[in-house]
Amino acid sequence: MREIVKQAIERIVNEGQPFSSTDLANAAGITRQAVHRHLLKLLKAGTLKVTGKARAARYQRVTQLHQRLEVATAGSAYRLSARLLMMDVEAGHVTLDFTGVVELGEEFLEELFLVWAPAHPQVTLRLVHLPAKFAPQFFAFARHARQTHGSDDEVETKLVRTVGRG
Repeated sequence: MREIVKQAIERIVNEGQPFSSTDLANAAGITRQAVHRHLLKLLKAGTLKVTGKARAARYQRVTQLHQRLEVATAGSAYRLSARLLMMDVEAGHVTLDFTGVVELGEEFLEELFLVWAPAHPQVTLRLVHLPAKFAPQFFAFARHARQTHGSDDEVETKLVRTVGRG
């Protein structure tokens, strides 16, 4: 029974058209209250977005966009540089291109991975073209962050995901 409900929910969500909780309840053959539990999970995961409130609420699938940011254009030494770089990010997948970077500051890394990334868990970060001379500094920062924030699973997961792809 549970698999049938999952399939019905996936089918409605993947159609791409806005839908109500009643539409989903009718398609899945379950109550609206049960549908709301599934919808809350999808909203927290960043799969859905909602417009309206109460009975006027309409849900729609979030399209995961890809965005490429050139780190050298914003600077890579200070905390403010990281804030400015990530200020308008709306994508689900962000590629940070380190081409042309001549310095990499500890403040920049802290803001990016210990402040911004945990506040945006739905965003996947990927590093490309990190100069070899900065790799030891980056990995040392990642190790230090894991030790300092070892209990914070989101920070560790984000760093592991990013470091693994760097």
